Amino acid sequence: MNKLMLSCLKATELMERKQLRPLSFMENMQLHLHTTVCSGCRNYLKQTALINKLLDKNFNSLKETDTTNLEEKILSKCV
Repeated sequence: MNKLMLSCLKATELMERKQLRPLSFMENMQLHLHTTVCSGCRNYLKQTALINKLLDKNFNSLKETDTTNLEEKILSKCV
């Protein structure tokens, strides 16, 4: 049972790692068990998911912005 219970520090580390790559089955089980009993980590998980969603939305909208005119202005100032 001790192998299943994580500290909050280890749980938040797994939450952050989960944003970058899939977790192993055991890591997912440990994280699920921990967030089931720890309201602080549950809240942290919700907050980081919201922050990542908002960042993705804002960065994706920047990618769609036409920057041709801006690039031309910058280049003309450099010459």
